[in-house]
Amino acid sequence: MTLIPTDPAHVELNTVVFDELRLAYVPVPKAASTSILGALFELAGGGLDDRMRSLKHEATRDQTVHDASLWDPRHRLEQRSATEREWILESDEWFRFTVVREPARRIWSAWVSKVLLRDPRFVLMFGEDWFPAVPSSAIDVVTSFRAFVSGLPNQPDWADPHWSAQHELAGISRIEYDHVGRLESLDQTEAVLSHYIAQRGGTLPALGTKNGSLLPFSPGLFDRPTRNACLRLTADDRRALGYEPVQDADGEPDEPWLRAVEASLPALRALIERHERLLDLWLSKADTNRESHWQRDVAVVSAIAAAASVATVLAARQGNGHNGSRWARHLRLSW
Repeated sequence: MTLIPTDPAHVELNTVVFDELRLAYVPVPKAASTSILGALFELAGGGLDDRMRSLKHEATRDQTVHDASLWDPRHRLEQRSATEREWILESDEWFRFTVVREPARRIWSAWVSKVLLRDPRFVLMFGEDWFPAVPSSAIDVVTSFRAFVSGLPNQPDWADPHWSAQHELAGISRIEYDHVGRLESLDQTEAVLSHYIAQRGGTLPALGTKNGSLLPFSPGLFDRPTRNACLRLTADDRRALGYEPVQDADGEPDEPWLRAVEASLPALRALIERHERLLDLWLSKADTNRESHWQRDVAVVSAIAAAASVATVLAARQGNGHNGSRWARHLRLSW
């Protein structure tokens, strides 16, 4: 057997494994990954106290399950040898699964949670100027989303797993999955997993609904240019995963959607403000750490300089300048 290429690196870096269950899960962002990882984290013995230890820049406790450092190394594919990864990704002894999502709705959900709401981790990655203005109307939301989708095909520096092709992230053409679930029928995936784990003496915690979209989807979000850009972005996923193209709704959301979004705007703006405050705290903490390190360095250097001067004076009084210099060099090396 030859090792299936873990290309893209997403498979190797993000897959979680359970040897005792012969179970491997490849998460796809914005396709129930937070819910599934949360259940598997609990199955692995993780709890709230563990989540609270996370130092990763995630905006909620639920999202900290994406922090690889919280997982025991034995549950991480990237910690395995090449031989073990080959066994896990190819052997009939293992149950491999992933979950995907209708591509247009996935892009919408990712844009709302990461871009429109100014997820602070994404602001750190992309910079403030990349994000749209805080919306004052439902039409502002539509306009900003269309600008984002229309720009994606021509902006490789905007690439991110949350809106990248799912079939590439999960290696659909390279890995023989036992189950490729769909977010639209997640209860079926939950039933399959529950049955599989129960047969091996375990119990799957309830998946629940985590990190859901704050705003509803509407085919009317896609005017003709936006729809064409979306078709370009999602064509490979639709062929590989069997989804139909996004509907043509004459390019305008209906009135019920507009009213629902208008009603959500106060909560949306409040959440953006909280994300901005969270970013302030992260940046303030980073500045404090830098200042603390700078003050420590200045203090240590000053202590070394003072000690060197004292050593030189003492050595001179003893008639031995060489020993004083050697002692000063020792202090520098110790620091």
